[in-house]
Amino acid sequence: MDLEDAMQALLTNFYAAFSTGLPTGWERSVADDVVVIGTDEAEWLQGKERVVPVLQAQMEEMSAAGMEVELGDPQIGFAGSTVWAADQPTMRLADGTDITMRMTMVALQQDDRLVIQQLHVSVGVPNEEVLKQTLTV
Repeated sequence: MDLEDAMQALLTNFYAAFSTGLPTGWERSVADDVVVIGTDEAEWLQGKERVVPVLQAQMEEMSAAGMEVELGDPQIGFAGSTVWAADQPTMRLADGTDITMRMTMVALQQDDRLVIQQLHVSVGVPNEEVLKQTLTV
């Protein structure tokens, strides 16, 4: 298995589900002890039994609202059977507004597939808004 190609396919399927609201196979690639962190402060989810239904519901809600998610230019790396990706996908709202997101994913090769262990999706917020001061970037 080519880990880079497998991760690219997993990302493509994951983003497609946000655009269509339909299962695309990503849900079969979730580890039992997965940790998912989202943008909302309530989005700290642990375990496949919690993660899959919540993400599937969000995907259905977002696609029904006309949102789409497009692959950015993912940076993919691996060591042994561990593969990770960092990407800046674009979320396109129904009104045409584009939002650049941040996404990291860590997966392990198990037999002939990747299994997601960790996923973090967020939207950048200026330091001035959160910390009330400017920091060096």
